[in-house]
Amino acid sequence: MPVQTDGRRLQRLCAAALIVHLCAACARRTSPEAGATAAPSPEAGAAATPSPAGPAENLPGDEITPVYGKAEGAPEPLAARLCDALHALPARRKAACCGGAAGFQAAAECARALSVAVRARAVTLSTDEVGRCVEAMERSLDGCDWVSPLAAPVPPACEGIVRGALDEGARCRSSLECAGGLRCDGAGPTDAGTCRAPRAAGPCGLSVDALAAVTRQTRYAEAHPECRGHCAGRACADDVPLGGRCEAHAACGRGRRCVDARCSEAALPPAGAACLGGLCAAGARCVDGRCAAPKAEGEACARDGECRAACVRRARGGAAGGVCGMRCAAP
Repeated sequence: MPVQTDGRRLQRLCAAALIVHLCAACARRTSPEAGATAAPSPEAGAAATPSPAGPAENLPGDEITPVYGKAEGAPEPLAARLCDALHALPARRKAACCGGAAGFQAAAECARALSVAVRARAVTLSTDEVGRCVEAMERSLDGCDWVSPLAAPVPPACEGIVRGALDEGARCRSSLECAGGLRCDGAGPTDAGTCRAPRAAGPCGLSVDALAAVTRQTRYAEAHPECRGHCAGRACADDVPLGGRCEAHAACGRGRRCVDARCSEAALPPAGAACLGGLCAAGARCVDGRCAAPKAEGEACARDGECRAACVRRARGGAAGGVCGMRCAAP
């Protein structure tokens, strides 16, 4: 089933990865990174083979270093274009709407890490797919009614476009580096791992994927699952069969959901229909038990969930409720 990753969780994942990288930049020693000094590939989307040298490891007693180490020279142009759209563009548009400077954003860190992976031939990017992502981001940021304290949502066109090139058994730094269906077992912001098939049992959900966080690939676990079934309580578990009793959507497996405490394959309802286990089809959200499209700027509202960004309260002494609009900072 689709991975439900909200903006707050994405911000926490990205922040965790960035903190490690920023702290490591102050370290006295930096481990050499495989492929970091290699010449840029002539076409980032070309067929790639794994670099013979694996990612650098943090050995006992060493300074803590990020799994994506130093990158020489300018970032890969395609990586820089994608990361600018994912991070810098929303910051610029928000600053234009709210006034003031754009402030901190992770475009440079994203471009650096992604360039390391591209130059090591661990991932590939397609010029056409990156172009579609950039166009989708620009459309989604039109106007100001999307502005909220949370990160701007990632359009579907930007998901799944960082494609792994490493086979099972190869050393990796991110599940995005592994070919489809494989995950990078043991990887974290400071540790490399190994591309492996999903496990039937064992721990799960314990690490942060550094590259997925900075490239905002919020649905990467669909293509690179940790478990053959699903992750429940930090451990892999078998999926509940269709019609079986369930308590959460994840227990039913990918493509299914928990409806009235039973696993179902029913399609998600569109705007205007009753919600299905609290879920709705893409472009709609569940409000008071029914699926609804987000309200436009200026429409009356009672809560944030009704609006594209936020329900802005009217001035004190005015009419009750609020109107949909932008919110530049947390209340």
